[in-house]
Amino acid sequence: MKIFSTILLVMTLPLLSIAQNKVTKDYVEKYKGIAIKEMKRTGIPASITLAQGILESASGESNLAKQFNNHFGIKCKTEWTGPKTYQNDDTKNECFRVYPNADSSFRDHSNFLKNRPYYASLFELDPVDDTAWAYGLKKAGYATERDYPQRLLKIIDDYELAQYNYPELVAEDSISVTQPQQKNPIVVVKKDTLLVVKPRPTKDTIVVKKELDTVPKPIIIEQPKPQPTLPIVKKDTIRTQRDTATSNTIAENKSELKKKVVPAYPVNQRFKINQTTAIWGIKGRSFLEIANTYNISLYKLYKFNELPETDLIENDQLIFLGEKRKESSNKIHIVKNEETLYEISQEEGMQLNVIKLYNPKLNNDPLKDGTIVYLFNMVNNTTPALTKDTIKVLDTKQKSKSLLSLPFLKNKNN
Repeated sequence: MKIFSTILLVMTLPLLSIAQNKVTKDYVEKYKGIAIKEMKRTGIPASITLAQGILESASGESNLAKQFNNHFGIKCKTEWTGPKTYQNDDTKNECFRVYPNADSSFRDHSNFLKNRPYYASLFELDPVDDTAWAYGLKKAGYATERDYPQRLLKIIDDYELAQYNYPELVAEDSISVTQPQQKNPIVVVKKDTLLVVKPRPTKDTIVVKKELDTVPKPIIIEQPKPQPTLPIVKKDTIRTQRDTATSNTIAENKSELKKKVVPAYPVNQRFKINQTTAIWGIKGRSFLEIANTYNISLYKLYKFNELPETDLIENDQLIFLGEKRKESSNKIHIVKNEETLYEISQEEGMQLNVIKLYNPKLNNDPLKDGTIVYLFNMVNNTTPALTKDTIKVLDTKQKSKSLLSLPFLKNKNN
């Protein structure tokens, strides 16, 4: 019986492979047109778009592609306002985008790459260099799989997708003459255009940039616009306007300086806050890149930092690489620079929901400087409530000494 099953399996595998091969070829034939259009619109190689579509949607056979026209597995993110569906992926009931048709999915995929700053380096590459793009996507944090570039390039080679990066070669009015003896064949196209098809570079030689356009651009000389006649303003009016502008500038500068007060955390290295490992996250850094760098699941990174699922860090802040604790060695936190409860939870390395539980009267809005935030459970603690009369507003250096002088801490120490 086992022998018969093995023979049946050996006979079935080639048939399944042939069937899958046909499905993929049909997929390429169906969507090569939109891939080429998107390449002309955004500069993303058509071969890369098709290979990603084949890989992410199982050649259009995935549930997301069939039911919801999502060919690239793009999740909702915070900016998405269109239709949504919830499917199990890395975690249960994750939000995915829903499109009216496949073309919309391809266009949104192009915009997804084009409009995010951490993919900007891709668009400096040669638009027909699919090897550079495959490794560039991985480096930019598009996918977590280590062999993602190799998988894309295998699909490109297996189904000869690189040809769609040169749509002019298959035009009806084009004439091509190849020189097979050369390693880099020169293709002669109509209108005396030369197109050099370069061999695919290796991972270590991805430094190819877009070639400069050699066609001179016309010089446009604009005529100077007539300057409008300025009205006569009285001296007293000028003085009043100047004083108002100066006072506004001073107020703005004070506000800006207040916002720019940032704790001196180490950059590009790990440290601990309340016994939990953290890093200082710079605005614009990719959460996916951080997850890859420190070998953490992306959904856990959001969970540890109690953040919604977004692509980039919106403002400079602490990013924890482990779950924050439910207690702290500090008993209180005195608000400075109009902190929010979330900012306090990050600074103290304590879970936000626990701090909210200990301070039910405080909301998520910026708090007034000097407000006392409790870091322990006042309800189950016999300690008398702390008031502003018993605590001075202190800077970081004085804080520890002053806390030790509080009556309830003295009793405990004794």
